[in-house]
This record gives sequence, C-alpha cells and structure tokens, in this order.
Amino acid sequence: MSQLYFPSLEAGKATGDGPASSAELQGALCGLLCTDSQANRITWYKSLFEDIHPDEDEVLDLTALFDQTVQALNSLDFDFQLELPDDNAPLSSRITALSDWSQGLIFGLGISGLTEDTELSGDCQEYIADVIKIGQISDGDLEENDDEDTNFEELVEYLRMGLFLLYGELQPVESEDNDTTEH
Repeated sequence: MSQLYFPSLEAGKATGDGPASSAELQGALCGLLCTDSQANRITWYKSLFEDIHPDEDEVLDLTALFDQTVQALNSLDFDFQLELPDDNAPLSSRITALSDWSQGLIFGLGISGLTEDTELSGDCQEYIADVIKIGQISDGDLEENDDEDTNFEELVEYLRMGLFLLYGELQPVESEDNDTTEH
C-alpha cells in the first residue's frame, strides 16, 4: 500500500458522488486504465468523478497514484498492491476497503466504456462478476478468526491477479514488430 493521503476523502468531507476512500479511488483508476490507455495522468480523476475537488497537495498525490498504478500494472514482477489498510488493521476495516476497491473498479470500468457488449474471455467475465459480488460484502458478513484472515488474503490475491488478466486483455501489449520484412 502506498503512503498517499487524501484529506478530502476523510469521513464528512467527501462530497457528492466522489470516491469514499482511497481504496475506491484506486479501484476506479484501475478500471479507467483497463479501458483507456491514453488517460491523462494529471486530470484522470476528473473523468471519473465530477465532485472531487483536490487541493494542490492532493493533485500531486493523485498524479503519484496514477504513476504508481500504471508502473505496477505494467510491471513484469506483478507488484501491484491494492490500496488497503495494513495487515494489523481490524479485519472489518480491511473488508470495507476491499469492498470499496471492488466497487471502484466496477465504477471505473463502466464509466470509461466497458459494457455488457464488450467482448471478454470467460475468465474476465467471471472475474468481473466476482468483483461485483466482492463489492457487496460487508464487514458484518464475516467473523474475525484465523480462517477469515486467510480467506481475506486469498480474496486480495484473486483481485490483484484478476486485475492483471483483465488489464492484459483490454490493453494488450502491442507488437514491436512493425517493420516490414524484405525478401
């Protein structure tokens, strides 16, 4: 998880239909990047949320979040990490953030053009259906015990790796073999 801080997302300060948490903000960014490889690194959040009004410091952090996310999604090391509370945070807050991230991803995909008519592999369709379900989980659905921590970690890994699958399918790497071969 990054160390970025968005004061305008604090409880009571969020306005309108903007993101409710940094997890939701990152999820929405991931959805945008999956469908729009030309997203503007300086103003990307405006194409997702009309009601977000960051101050100067937040704009710098939004740009940093964009850069970190693009770099991680394109990393051959698959080092992308979801913007979630630390492992020592209560499970309920981690579940809430996981749900927020999932809702953000679906929102970002939808607002940036993904529709039911978009051709996707069966694996990507299943992933999106699962993300929708995960976005509906509440902290009251689970009890805190060691199994739930393990289940949570497995969900995080599933979301993380599924994102790479979806991103790779919607933003395939272009072949650098554009030269014509002479015989």
